[in-house]
Amino acid sequence: MFHDYFSYIASAAVSSENTVMKYLFVLLLIIPLEVRAGPVWPTRSFLVQPTWDGHADTTSLFGHGGYWAQVQRGFGSDSARWAWDITMGAIFEFARWNGDKSLFGFSGMELTADLNDAIDFRPRGAFWHEGLVYAAKESSDFEWQVGTIYTCRHDIDNGDPGQYSDVFGERTLIYGSLSGKAIWTSDRLLGLAVPTVAWLHGDLYYLGEDYRLPRSDEHLGTDFQAIEWSFGEAFQSKLANWNASSLYLMVFTDFTAFGRDTNFFGRFSHIAKVTFDGHAELGFEFHGVAGRMQVYAGWEHWEDDGAVPIPRNAQFLLAGIRITGTDLIRF
Repeated sequence: MFHDYFSYIASAAVSSENTVMKYLFVLLLIIPLEVRAGPVWPTRSFLVQPTWDGHADTTSLFGHGGYWAQVQRGFGSDSARWAWDITMGAIFEFARWNGDKSLFGFSGMELTADLNDAIDFRPRGAFWHEGLVYAAKESSDFEWQVGTIYTCRHDIDNGDPGQYSDVFGERTLIYGSLSGKAIWTSDRLLGLAVPTVAWLHGDLYYLGEDYRLPRSDEHLGTDFQAIEWSFGEAFQSKLANWNASSLYLMVFTDFTAFGRDTNFFGRFSHIAKVTFDGHAELGFEFHGVAGRMQVYAGWEHWEDDGAVPIPRNAQFLLAGIRITGTDLIRF
């Protein structure tokens, strides 16, 4: 019954797939570049979703797996807090059946470091990111997924005196959500031969914590104890293709709503503000049978990156290299 309900909703989306792709792309083009705060997703620059093998009427247990690893250099972030960004993780599929349904989990981390030591690499914080997801393929054009995602952030070397708010300032974030995605795939974009995967993503938060030291900094700026929901869209397009490589564009957006109160029911009664975050990158992709490598440059902005007790902006240019598997990460 659960799957039938979502299949019914999906049927309308499948029938108008080309129109949906156009609307998503145009909306992304008109989104303003002045962006604001929201949850940091370590998987924001790629899509975690099975690559379906087309083997129907089969059931497999632990038959598929995936991975990602990324090293990124940021330029121009406030106090160089995002000068280095290292991300890695693994994806493990518990079961796949009928060739178009999957239950998988993933776990990853993201480490940020600034330049304020002798080797220009001082770790400042780490995000941990875990999820359990049910995914389904409705047709060659449309897929969806639902699940739960848990993320937390902790300081590293927070005993240094060079903090923004007194000595030994700290900030810890914890947020968990019920999450979903609707995913469209097309060989054309706006009439051009540009293979594109586009998706809408939404999260409803059942958990939000924002611990700060000194305590006098609590509730200043964005407060994750009042986080309500997130919604956004993303796409990745292959602008040019060769035998084993491509030129691609990837854009991720996220709107996040925060309530007025910090208690569980109170924060859903009012919306105090809706913020917006963005990530964009242009790069070259080289692929083989078991994996792919992406070399890219781009831009990112966070009004509150969760790194310091008094929330601060982080807007910067970036360049990096990413290695991913080809099984459970779509491209």
